[in-house]
Amino acid sequence: MLSTIAQFVIQYGYIAVGIGCFFEGEIAVFAGMIAAREGALMVQGVFWAALVATFIGDNVWFQVGRVFGRPALVRRPRYRRKIARVEYLVDRYGAPVIIGFRFFYGLRYVTPFVLASLGIPTWRFALYDAAGVLLWTAVISVAAYYLAGAAEQALGWIQHAEIGLLATLAAGVLIAAIAVWLIRRRRRR
Repeated sequence: MLSTIAQFVIQYGYIAVGIGCFFEGEIAVFAGMIAAREGALMVQGVFWAALVATFIGDNVWFQVGRVFGRPALVRRPRYRRKIARVEYLVDRYGAPVIIGFRFFYGLRYVTPFVLASLGIPTWRFALYDAAGVLLWTAVISVAAYYLAGAAEQALGWIQHAEIGLLATLAAGVLIAAIAVWLIRRRRRR
């Protein structure tokens, strides 16, 4: 699956990274960094595409929450626990939650919507979100760049080790076949 995403990113470039970050994020940045390590994209371009698209995506979901508000959240019972968690975190910690919500797995999509329904001003959300998106993009980009390098090394090692692994497997199968043949031969006597 990842190679398919990476091929999509290589084919469509920064736009694919941006679309991926508008909806998801980490996978798109990782695929973008794979493409950058292969020379198809520039690392800085992947960073800026992720930064801009993530900021736009967060603010679009915030505005959707502003328009549809609390009634839209109440109609979705499966989100009740997440909504309660976001509200608790905002009440307890305030601005750091708005800055860091992108790092909260499972809460990142509902958080802008909930924040809008709580009446947080758009300018305040945009300001804190800009700081959070910059932090998130920097952390994820660096991690993805080095993870992509480690993945390349691992795949290279696996390709080199493939022949040895196949030879070992073939030898194991041959030894097992000889052992079975000897056991059967011994039982016949």
